[in-house]
Amino acid sequence: MQLSKTTKALALATMLSIGALSLPALAADGDAMQSFQREVQTMANKDGMVSKKDFLAMMEKKFDAMDKGKKGMLSVTDVMRIFSDKTGQ
Repeated sequence: MQLSKTTKALALATMLSIGALSLPALAADGDAMQSFQREVQTMANKDGMVSKKDFLAMMEKKFDAMDKGKKGMLSVTDVMRIFSDKTGQ
């Protein structure tokens, strides 16, 4: 019985440690998501809705700005940068 409690305590401690280590990454991502959210909110109409056309136009603009070689493709890393403040847009 004692072994079960020890295992549970170690599992909980491990989860809390992992969570604490990931906080800086989550905070940085949260900042980028706040910026993205503000940009999306500026596209919203009075009912708080964003049209597919407006959203795709915004994403196309970001994609094109990052596709410096005009290859029509981006790396996964570059695509993920679209959702951060590092796109220059």
